[in-house]
Formats: sequence, C-alpha cells, structure tokens
Amino acid sequence: MKAAVFDETGELALVERNLPDPKPGWVRLAVTAVGICGSDLNLLYGQRGTSRGVQPGHEVAGIIDAVGDGVALASGAHVVLEPVIGCGSCRYCRTGLHNLCPEMRICGFMRPGGMAEFLTVPADALYATPHGVPAHIAALAEPMAVCVRGVRLARLGLGERVAILGAGSIGLLTLLAARAAGAAEVSITARHPHQQALAHALGADAVFASGAELLDAVGTQHVDVVIETVGGHADTLGESVRIVRNGGRIVMLGVFDRPPALPAFEFFQKELTLAASNCYGRECHQSDFSIAVSLIAHHRDRLEPLVTHRFKLDEVAQAFATAADKTTHSIKVQVQP
Repeated sequence: MKAAVFDETGELALVERNLPDPKPGWVRLAVTAVGICGSDLNLLYGQRGTSRGVQPGHEVAGIIDAVGDGVALASGAHVVLEPVIGCGSCRYCRTGLHNLCPEMRICGFMRPGGMAEFLTVPADALYATPHGVPAHIAALAEPMAVCVRGVRLARLGLGERVAILGAGSIGLLTLLAARAAGAAEVSITARHPHQQALAHALGADAVFASGAELLDAVGTQHVDVVIETVGGHADTLGESVRIVRNGGRIVMLGVFDRPPALPAFEFFQKELTLAASNCYGRECHQSDFSIAVSLIAHHRDRLEPLVTHRFKLDEVAQAFATAADKTTHSIKVQVQP
C-alpha cells in the first residue's frame, strides 16, 4: 500500500508499505478522507528532522476493510476514528480520560496515521458515520470533538456570551459547538476575509478582525467565556484575560509553541478561571466524540464550505503546502487516499 511518511530530511515522501493485518480487537480501515491540522503542519515546518518516520493524519474517515478476532463490526461499514489510544487499564483510562493516559498514543504522531491507503486501529476507537454524511464531512468529527470538549470544560450556561479567538477550523467549529450548548451570543475574531465570510455564514453574531477590535466594541465586562483557539506564538491568552468579564472563564484550545504571556495581576484582580483542553474524553454519559459526530451530521450542509481543498494521496506535499498558505483561502485541507 502507499503511505505518506516524513523522511530523514523532514520532507513528506510516498513510500510502499506492507498491507497491515488487524490483530485481535482491531480493524483495518480503507481511508477515505483525512484532514490536515495545524499540528500536522508543525511536524513539517517545525524543527526539521524531529518528525522522521512519522506517518501523519489523525482526522480520519474510512471504511472497515477487514476485522481482527473478537470484533463484531462488519466489513464495509463507514466510520470515523477517535485517534487517541490509551493503555486501557490505568486510572485515567478506567474513568474515560484516555487523553490523560501516561501511555497515550495518537494516530498520526506516536503511531501510524491516516495519510495512507490503509490503517489498523482498535475497534473501540471507531464511531459509525451517520447515513448520508460524506467522507469529507465525516472527517471533521475529530476537530469538532476538540471543540465539544472545550465548550464542556467552559461550563457554558444557557444564555451566556462567548468570544472565540481565531477562525481556523477549530474556531469555526467551536462556534457551532457553543451554539449547541446554549450560547446566546457568539463573537469571533477572524483575520482573513474568507474566514470572516464563513464565520458569518455559520451564525456568528459579530466578527472582528482582531481581539483588540473585539475589546473596543464590547468592553471588559460583556463576555462570559473566551475560548482561545490560536496558540502558536500569538498573544491571545493575554487578550482573553483582557476581554473576559470579572469572574469569567477562559478555555485554551490553541497549542502554544512557547510560554505565553499572562497578565497575572489582571487575571487575579478579575478572579478568572483558566482551563486547558487536551483532545477529548469519555468520562461523561456521552463521549465528546459521540456528540461531535451528531453535530457534524446535523450541520452537514453548512459545513461544506469549511472543506476548501481536497487532494489525492500522491498530491500530499501540495496538500500540506496549501494548508500552510492562507493566501490560497484554505480552511480545512484534506487528502483522500
């Protein structure tokens, strides 16, 4: 089978690998769509060489091609993958927090990901794709699950006012997740015109070019919850502190590549709460991923414009370059092996 792997120079290269057989409790997927995430771009454009040997891709939709012993799932079923795999026996896994497992492995990082024609994964990491949801929309379930958990950790209440910093795919999907949780007003920051247009189409009450512009418009006592989705080396954590009201909550979804500045005195003075959100969990009656699959199915038509580019597996280098270049008007770029 063909697979995309980072070579010793840090570049993506297509290689031939043996077709993997599923072990007991696992299945083999024929991958139908896999999204490119900002963390995937960090593998390519971060420190060269650190990604050597990695087969990326954690936003995966596929069709069950073969099953291992003890698996009740049927071949031919359309599914999406929850790519965080814990040990299954530690205190965190036993309580549904496999995302906190010390032995946790994520497909596309510590174990092979979906940038390949086939992939083997645990059967209990799969969720059925709802009828009528195409593969490119189904593959949005993983980033939506990130947003669902962020909103859950925000303890968002009915009628509250939310500000989302950043309008990449996570910020835009958080908009829908916040609405589903009962937010009465959602504002969002979006740098690029194509992001601004889609934010309006997805139902944002207000769209601002920057956090400073949002703060000028609403003041310091209007927003109940800020959800930060930018990370990197942005000052969005500091902006969150300045934007949220006294006693408000901040949830950090963005992954920072250096220690972010936090205005500690203002944080103390406003008596704020900051929560970090790592992937998704299963500790509640309904898992974050299950809720995400339902939201994707409900909004399938509205989400079409979010997937801006689709490439074949042998075009994977072009796909990554497109995802990294916002002048291409890319939001979510996918590869379809």
